[in-house]
Amino acid sequence: MSPARRALLLVLALLGLAALSVRPAARAVGHHLVRADDPTGADAIVVLGGDVRRRAPHAAALYQQGVAPRVLAVGGTEDQGRHAEARKTARVLVEAGLPEAAILVEGHTEPSTAEEAAVVARVAVEQQWTRLAVVTSPYHTWRAGRVLDDALPDGITIAMVPSPLDPFDPDAWWQDEVQRRRVRNEYGKYLLWRLGY
Repeated sequence: MSPARRALLLVLALLGLAALSVRPAARAVGHHLVRADDPTGADAIVVLGGDVRRRAPHAAALYQQGVAPRVLAVGGTEDQGRHAEARKTARVLVEAGLPEAAILVEGHTEPSTAEEAAVVARVAVEQQWTRLAVVTSPYHTWRAGRVLDDALPDGITIAMVPSPLDPFDPDAWWQDEVQRRRVRNEYGKYLLWRLGY
């Protein structure tokens, strides 16, 4: 077993022990994953791939509140074709009443957050955007924010915006199997990203 995999298993085991034995520690683990920033003054709203039905409607609401004049949809894989997450996001946005001219679908072949971040960085530079409001699931905001901060050039800032339509509960995530898996995955994926995998 490689040192990286051993380290990942150790981190996951420690997280499991903390969640099972100490509720305050478990709450801290859950809250650490959630980053919520003020999106005011954004040039564009970015919707990361993933849970389209919970992320895209919140992005539409932010657009309708005047947070930003454009929405960028990214995410998916080539073999998904027209069903790639970015394209599904665009359809949900149009269904919510956004004009097609306000929606950019630039990324639709990125299966990872790091690859999505590279597309976001490229488009932000091309469009001369300096501030982005990034919509994703609450449990994904911390890791996605770190990855985006690393990928974006100096002068471009982000505001992470967790979708309230997602049921993730940082105060009781360990009580639900799906949420436990999401917490394990987020910390595991973060560690693998830091190790260069």
